[in-house]
Amino acid sequence: MQPLLWALLVLAWTAIVFLTFGFAGLVTKVRALEANGGSGTAATNDPARRWPDLAAPDAGHRTLALVVSSTCPTCEEVAPAWSGLRRGLGGAGHRTVLIDIDGSGTWNNTGAGEILPGPGLSSPLLLAYQPALLVIDADGTMLAAEPVGSVESLKALTEEYLGGTTPPSTTSSLTTGVAS
Repeated sequence: MQPLLWALLVLAWTAIVFLTFGFAGLVTKVRALEANGGSGTAATNDPARRWPDLAAPDAGHRTLALVVSSTCPTCEEVAPAWSGLRRGLGGAGHRTVLIDIDGSGTWNNTGAGEILPGPGLSSPLLLAYQPALLVIDADGTMLAAEPVGSVESLKALTEEYLGGTTPPSTTSSLTTGVAS
């Protein structure tokens, strides 16, 4: 009986040592992540949230991108309204883009202006909803993503950008809705 107890005791201490080293490794990894991600905002540090293809024309303006899908009934209502809004946004100096997230080509005849296929962008857009309005700065960093549930909500979301420039320090009242 005594040798069995000694074997169990050695086994328990070995398990404790392995768990201690595992925990120390985990703490080291967490500290490294905190050190790398601690400066600035999450949006500017996360390379997965940068789209250089969608960068705004300059630091005083934004790219406003409407993300649509061919399988989305709301997108069919919102896309035609985008044509009128994009003229006003472009007149204020902002870049407007319609992103065909599934690359269907459905939106080519809607007067939407610049259309980019979602699969052709440098990074995949992982949005949990369509249509969505993205706000992107001159570095290609996504500042916000907001669901667009109707033409009225699209107009409300773009209203603050119709007046002209947006200071680079302002990220708007929109929220980030990127799925991870």
